[in-house]
Amino acid sequence: MTIPIDWTVAGPATIVLVGALVALMVDAFYPRRTWLGSGLPATVAGVAATAELVRGDATGTPFAFSLVVLVGTLFVVVASNVMNFENAMPPGEYHFLLMSAAAGALLMVGARDVVTLVVALELLSLPSIALVGLRQGDRDAIRAAWTFFLVSVVSTAVTLMGVSLLYGVTGTLDYAVLGRALVDPAVPDGVVSVAVVMTVVGLLFKLGAVPFHLWVPDAYGGASVMVAGFLSAVSKAASLGALLVLLSVALPAAQDDWQPVVAVVAALTMTVGNVGALRQDDAIGLLAWSSVAQAGFLVAPAAVVSSSYALPAAAQYVAVYALANLVAFAALAVVLRLRGSTRLDDLRGMARNDPWMGVPLVMAALTLAGFPPAVIGLVTKFVVIRPVVDGGHVWLAIVMGVNVMLGLAYYLRLVVTLCERPVGEPYVSPSPPISVRFAKSTVLIGAAALVVLSAWPDLLLSHLP
Repeated sequence: MTIPIDWTVAGPATIVLVGALVALMVDAFYPRRTWLGSGLPATVAGVAATAELVRGDATGTPFAFSLVVLVGTLFVVVASNVMNFENAMPPGEYHFLLMSAAAGALLMVGARDVVTLVVALELLSLPSIALVGLRQGDRDAIRAAWTFFLVSVVSTAVTLMGVSLLYGVTGTLDYAVLGRALVDPAVPDGVVSVAVVMTVVGLLFKLGAVPFHLWVPDAYGGASVMVAGFLSAVSKAASLGALLVLLSVALPAAQDDWQPVVAVVAALTMTVGNVGALRQDDAIGLLAWSSVAQAGFLVAPAAVVSSSYALPAAAQYVAVYALANLVAFAALAVVLRLRGSTRLDDLRGMARNDPWMGVPLVMAALTLAGFPPAVIGLVTKFVVIRPVVDGGHVWLAIVMGVNVMLGLAYYLRLVVTLCERPVGEPYVSPSPPISVRFAKSTVLIGAAALVVLSAWPDLLLSHLP
């Protein structure tokens, strides 16, 4: 029997995987190891995969999340040229692992059966773990990778147990068939409840949701800055897309089982993340805990996935969140390369003495905070709270509102630090090498996109589902 292949899903992922292999081979046989040598085929593959995605299926929620994954990966590939000076970071292996993880992310969003979902989850997780610990001789990176690996193993084991129970009571793992089978009154409710909760654990882990969040600050702090950016934006977008599709297509009949769990997880995640961010004195640590808090806002629409507003709201929010986060991490990667530190005290006055990086970082922070003039951040905050209110979870909407206020405390602290008058000798930005200029270009393009979206929010709201 011939099994049909949906090339609208498999095509972009296949192109990305081919790009990963070509990047590795170019690095292996090219006489001089450079980031441009392996980065060029990775970039070409990302552009080709994006074109294939748009050509094949330019509508629907999975398309929106897949587009975020591909554009985010391209952003990371170009911005990663800032690491050209790092002899401890092998470029060929870096681009191979990055593109492999991106392929896993695409397959997660496009999965229509639980087996594919689990395999894609591991294809995203294992290269991501290797990326965290890839810098040779860095003990912090190795320790962070081990923490990431151990939490990943535990969450995957729990997910597989849930999948086994689902298959045991329904005899299928296909999303559509599973959705119909769970309606059958003969299926034991108690087993279904346990199986459903255990199955979504793996996706909550990748989102960095409480109680699976402790790997996030450790991994982000130990990894290279752009790897942290990839995990915070691309990995989260894929995990959220996969979670929404799983809940809306395969598990709507078990809504009474997973809805309260997802709602409580969302509330706890945004609160714990914001409290953790308030204590940080380093910009990367602040963004790490911020990404935990943002995961709560990303998960919240999943609690009311049956609402007609939930899927569009999640897609629009994750697109803005991913762009702002990538701008912030890329700017900090450049700052770390040129200044050697990302501590808040060392960033004081950066918007004045290095406006090309300081102002985009301010714009990214204001967008994440949802504070004017970054209007697009404020609009998407409203958009993501609306389905929660319409779905009857008023208590969760109140928690979200309180956490928006908590987020303002540290985001505006970062903005004030960047904008206040610098102390001591004036900083003179050195003339950067071409590799750093590539990274700077991504920051400026991303910041310009945030400005345009703030001026015309309908550019996003009317084109994403």
